[in-house]
Amino acid sequence: MQTEFTEADFQRAPCLREGPIAKSARNLVSASRGLGNSPWAATLRAWCVPQLFHRQEVALALGEEPYGALNGAMDNMAAMLRAAAASGFEELISAKSSAGLAPETGVVEYVTGEHYGKLFETFSAASYWDEPVKLLRDRLERNGISTATLGDKEVLDAGCGGGRYTAAWRLLGAKACIGFDYSEIGLQNARERFKAAGITNVTFEQGTVLELPHQSDRFDVVYSNGVLHHSRDWKKGVHEMVRVLKPGGLGFLYLIENPGGLFWDVTEILRVITQHDNRDIARTALRVIGIPANRVFYMLDHVMAPINDRLTPKEIEDELTKAGAKGIRRLTRGTDFDRIEAIYQKKPYAKEHFGVGENRHVFSK
Repeated sequence: MQTEFTEADFQRAPCLREGPIAKSARNLVSASRGLGNSPWAATLRAWCVPQLFHRQEVALALGEEPYGALNGAMDNMAAMLRAAAASGFEELISAKSSAGLAPETGVVEYVTGEHYGKLFETFSAASYWDEPVKLLRDRLERNGISTATLGDKEVLDAGCGGGRYTAAWRLLGAKACIGFDYSEIGLQNARERFKAAGITNVTFEQGTVLELPHQSDRFDVVYSNGVLHHSRDWKKGVHEMVRVLKPGGLGFLYLIENPGGLFWDVTEILRVITQHDNRDIARTALRVIGIPANRVFYMLDHVMAPINDRLTPKEIEDELTKAGAKGIRRLTRGTDFDRIEAIYQKKPYAKEHFGVGENRHVFSK
């Protein structure tokens, strides 16, 4: 089993190389690799995810200095994993977990689509219909973007996943919506939910957001929420968004941030820990300990996606400009649990936790 660190590990999680949590992070990764490759080992690694997410959230809520608490949590977790490995538990289970299908060994689009499709299909009705309406309304209204004129607007949700935000735009009053995604699992689940709910003027299409099958200047609103950073070419996706947006229309783009503070350091440490594990085992491991589906999604979203590019605001704004976007604005507010909102509210150590906060940009053409 692999115990040494490679350059690929440091590229996946730069915080392993140096910084205030590097030593404890390397200690935890090494301990996780000592577990072996059984399904039970994959389960233990998956259980590291909620533990570290929870420790960060407690530190933020208490306003405490985050580095010491996080280092202590990782060292304690590493000790637990080493004790588990020494117990010989792996001999109890002879089956090996299947590969996690990293980009080098699997088709990125298929693996990503399956990952998100299976995360979204277990959402409760409240998490699917009600939650995204509130999140989208907060993010728009707190940044001075009105929904009053949506009644005559057609929206493209580029990378809709299971269709939650396609639903949110329609429920906020959009005339018509198209949800577009690569994941057939997610699209089928969306179609079934919309049919059961009797919601009309919404269609779902399958394909890649890097090659949208729509004419230029087609949509009043083009929305891409946390999608292109998981693709092979986020820049191409940005150009496609701008291409299909009507002149004077509204573009909404969310791409993950750099610098991202401890939140992204921990996510990337967990990406190293779980990179070869079966995603079905990880999702099940979190559900069996009572974590609700929307929290499973929140925790495993970026941790187990094959590609997870983080970008500076300037990189995004420069590419939008090259694509022909005008009136580019980075949003400074979010819904209550957004990282950018914690920074706006000046919560103690918010920048240490979250860096610059989410890269949500609106633009026109």
